[in-house]
Amino acid sequence: MRKVNRVVVLLLAAVVINVVINAHYRSIQETIHDGISWVWKKNKTVGEAIYDVNAFVLNGDAFDHERKIKDFIYSGFPSVVMLSVYPNKENIKNAAVGRLSGRGTGFFVEVTDEYALIMTNAHVVDAFVDNPDTMKISVNTAIDMWTYDCEVIGYDIVADIAIVKIMKKDNETWEALEFADYDDINEGDPVVVIGHGMSLPWNSTQGIVTYDGRFGQRPYSLMLQVDAVINQGNSGGPVIGEGVKVFGVAQSILSPARQIPGWDGVGLAVGARQAVRSMEYILSDEYAEKGYVPYVETAFKTKNFEFEAIKDIERKDRNMAYIHYEAPIVTAPEMDAVPRKMSAGEIAGLQQGDVILEMDGKKVRSSFSLFIEALYALPGDTTVVKVRRGEEELEFTVTYIETDWAKLKQTVISANNRGK
Repeated sequence: MRKVNRVVVLLLAAVVINVVINAHYRSIQETIHDGISWVWKKNKTVGEAIYDVNAFVLNGDAFDHERKIKDFIYSGFPSVVMLSVYPNKENIKNAAVGRLSGRGTGFFVEVTDEYALIMTNAHVVDAFVDNPDTMKISVNTAIDMWTYDCEVIGYDIVADIAIVKIMKKDNETWEALEFADYDDINEGDPVVVIGHGMSLPWNSTQGIVTYDGRFGQRPYSLMLQVDAVINQGNSGGPVIGEGVKVFGVAQSILSPARQIPGWDGVGLAVGARQAVRSMEYILSDEYAEKGYVPYVETAFKTKNFEFEAIKDIERKDRNMAYIHYEAPIVTAPEMDAVPRKMSAGEIAGLQQGDVILEMDGKKVRSSFSLFIEALYALPGDTTVVKVRRGEEELEFTVTYIETDWAKLKQTVISANNRGK
């Protein structure tokens, strides 16, 4: 009987403690997290150990979502800017010029003692780029709210990325945001979007990554899809995730039923990997020579095997993609066929029907993964391709070839016009 009473007392005590903890869970976890933060600054290893114990014993990581969102907002906010495009003094009363005015968002990507570089969308600055004699562009920062004249360093209309530059006035203590590593971005990750949605200065929305690598919304682009609200005015703003790092650059709203885009629950952003590719090229000497950011042709045309052809192969051993050139190369004009240039794969020696096994040591399972690698490559980059030809396994070094810029540019312009 005494044992039974002891068990009952312990159970009641556990219930009471549980009720008390749940009733004051927020305040308890705030205190615990503040303590962990203090310890972490003194000793990172000990701080992380206490964090793990709190997560296991008191489900402390359940409180992290709210804490993370606040951290994303408060830490990211000072690095976000407002970009405004409007008529210059001579055209302030010109209604036609005034209609080109707009507002967008940007964020610091590099800060020095003298200046800062800001990333935004190309479509935020295009009215100024196309009309430099009638339009003006300026930047307002979140901390001091001063207005800065800015210079457009360069832009990539394919990725819809632009870099602008402003000069410091008074030793401002701006901080650049870092980009997340592509492999660290996953569906379900919490994110915030900070910007000027609906032209309302400095507001934030929260949500999660709902899809990473959305293809088909823009030519030569893989978009980050989020359910955090993105509206007109948010364009060019950061989508901030774990570690207060940039997961993407807010770009558009998918609103198929609306003439004027509004929030339907699907926001699209330029993925971090493509944004970094554009930025690095814009800041390179090559951009100064070309005047645009180049893209490459896929190294070779492929098809995927039908299920019947590979059903008897174990899943782990299946290779779905094989070389499939759409038409023979024809160089003689008198022949009754349309001539075409050789692809990078043909130049390297890849033949019709070769089964693709690996690219740069990574297993290739489908044709789409080949497109992804080409999307981020630059003309002149090389990749080592392993194929199976009959009973042999062969390796070829393929050098990427630049795609026709005039055709790609027109494709992007047409796609943009359809979206308006």
